[in-house]
Amino acid sequence: MTTEHEHVAGPEEARWILSTLERDQLVAEKHARLPRRTLGRGALALLWALRVYVVFMLAVVFWQAWLGTR
Repeated sequence: MTTEHEHVAGPEEARWILSTLERDQLVAEKHARLPRRTLGRGALALLWALRVYVVFMLAVVFWQAWLGTR
């Protein structure tokens, strides 16, 4: 959602803007930090499900490695 003073540049316009910047301006623009994005419930649930899956799979791999050494 944009306000009255915001403008969202398209890919062509963004390329043109970056090509017109001087070297120090370009470096400063590329190193600018972006704020963290707020995620919705669905995205957060998906990320937590992926974390649980990774921990579970690590346990499975270690268990199989341990059984393989016996």
